[in-house]
Amino acid sequence: MCGIAGIFSLNNVAPEKYRSALARMLDSMRHRGPDNRDQKEFSASGSNGSRLFLGHQRLSIIDLSERGHQPMGNESGSIWISTNSEIYNFRDLRDQLKLHYNFTSQSDTEVLLKSYEYWGVECLEKLRGMFAFSIWDSREQKLFLARDRLGIKPLYYYKADDVFIFASEFRALLASGLIPPKVDPFGIFQYLSFGRLGAGAGMVDGVQELPPAHFLVFDGRTGGIRLKEYWNPASNAADGENTSIEQIREKIKESIRLRLVSDVPIGSFLSGGIDSSVVTATMARFHDQPVKSLAVEFEEEEYDESEYSSLVARQIGVDHHRIKISETDLLDTLPGALSAMDLPSIDGINTYIISRAAREAGLTVVMSGLGGDELFAGYDSFRTLPALEKLNGLLEKTPNWIANSLAGLLSSSDRDVKLAHLLRQRKNGCNNYFLFRALFCESDLEELIVDSNEIKISLQKQLEITKNIINNIKLLDPVNQISYLELSQYMGNMLLRDADAMSMAHSLEIRVPLIDHELVELMFRIPGNQKLSPKTPKPLLIKALGQELPDGLVQRKKMGFTLPFEKWMRNELKNEMEAVLLSPLKGFDEMIQRRAVQNIWQRYLDGKTSWSRPWSLYVLKKWWDLNIQN
Repeated sequence: MCGIAGIFSLNNVAPEKYRSALARMLDSMRHRGPDNRDQKEFSASGSNGSRLFLGHQRLSIIDLSERGHQPMGNESGSIWISTNSEIYNFRDLRDQLKLHYNFTSQSDTEVLLKSYEYWGVECLEKLRGMFAFSIWDSREQKLFLARDRLGIKPLYYYKADDVFIFASEFRALLASGLIPPKVDPFGIFQYLSFGRLGAGAGMVDGVQELPPAHFLVFDGRTGGIRLKEYWNPASNAADGENTSIEQIREKIKESIRLRLVSDVPIGSFLSGGIDSSVVTATMARFHDQPVKSLAVEFEEEEYDESEYSSLVARQIGVDHHRIKISETDLLDTLPGALSAMDLPSIDGINTYIISRAAREAGLTVVMSGLGGDELFAGYDSFRTLPALEKLNGLLEKTPNWIANSLAGLLSSSDRDVKLAHLLRQRKNGCNNYFLFRALFCESDLEELIVDSNEIKISLQKQLEITKNIINNIKLLDPVNQISYLELSQYMGNMLLRDADAMSMAHSLEIRVPLIDHELVELMFRIPGNQKLSPKTPKPLLIKALGQELPDGLVQRKKMGFTLPFEKWMRNELKNEMEAVLLSPLKGFDEMIQRRAVQNIWQRYLDGKTSWSRPWSLYVLKKWWDLNIQN
């Protein structure tokens, strides 16, 4: 994978200013592409001497030669590309295109470039992979940006009157020095609401994320922008009652086979759960070399899955490595992990640790089982939310005074606070899902955020966003609705974003075969009631490839890949947490109530709230200090 960046100046009065800005952007993303770097300039036909400055940091995966370097142009020099992508079906596309073009490299980048040259925007329909790319088309005087269907690879942009800027990382935009680092209150609201940024939110005013499955066309003549969605899994309403287990099995195998294409060493993350075990076992079957797998190990048994990962490794015969992590290790790791965090998130430190271990083990590419729970109904949400919907139906018939009285009887535990909000119909959005995934509920936000008017504005904006999301999936059955929400809101806005930032901090590429878009389309054609079983988790995945797994693995209690923060924050991490949480921070204290932060930390110490709430505030303050203050 790579890092891409560009600046389009609509009033090119000081080209050196933009050259320097692009250089700073690329410097900030050197970790994404340490193998090669280049930047090009292109004159546009705007009336004020418009100019595009296009840059690239390369991590070589396919065709390691100089012929794969970027920015890459076509034969006539009329089209140029800078891409962060792996196009897994590039060989098939190349076979189609070689009737029309000569190829000078073995890279998927050249195939992507010529796919656009031949098919134009419609090339997106033919791509199977993960990508975020920019293409300058001098024929049309347009800059074309696109992002893959599930949002595996990130892309951010900023538009002002005289300039358009884009990059693979949010921090690269800030590194340009061209964007005022003014914090967006709605970004703060969304982060505190869910522990991550979501759709329609940015941490800095004016900076936006190109949504998954969208493309953007920037007109070099007028400076206008056109944004369009080109794919949506919700359009595949469940109609596949005859979809067979064999079809699912073959689609997963095909997805994994495609992702084995690499000219550098490839391994896997093997946690010992169903998803990573299925991926690793299938991968080992097709890979022509022994697979190297990695797992994290803890002394705290309730968090440790290494016994199961080792069991799977022995059965399928992979070269397994266990990385033991202690409180002291985490304390030593925190500065590097936090500095790698592109946007604040309560997750991601675990991925940073195992990605570093993968790089130290000589790997450049790893497979992950990410997406299995979202697609095959593995989360508690698939069972809890239907029950909450039934309760919601009763509450609609219950007088407000009774609901409020019941809410007042509940304790102040995290779960009871959410239940009280449900009784009062305060859901952090228009649907119970957003309350289920909430970090801080509305009453908490009212205590944390200083400006009460900003709270009202953010609540209304959040409501409008969530209404649009729910309206988009109203034709799906309840299970497929939850699947869509978990894929787009939780996985897309947190897990994938964190996986990209934390792996690329170590110049490591993570591939996610369980969210291949053709597999996603297949699964959304299956009625939701076929995806749940009272006895077996993720029954369709187990039926498809469960024979690859050891006996007993399927029925064991589900464990998430989580560090033991609940314990560690009371011990080795306590001094670090308090030093950050209880200290003043310029700018931050004007937006977030210091007393409320102190109260949340004390509630955690008293055992009245979970680790995730003070941790989220710790991460936000550290991120602020690193990226806004400096």
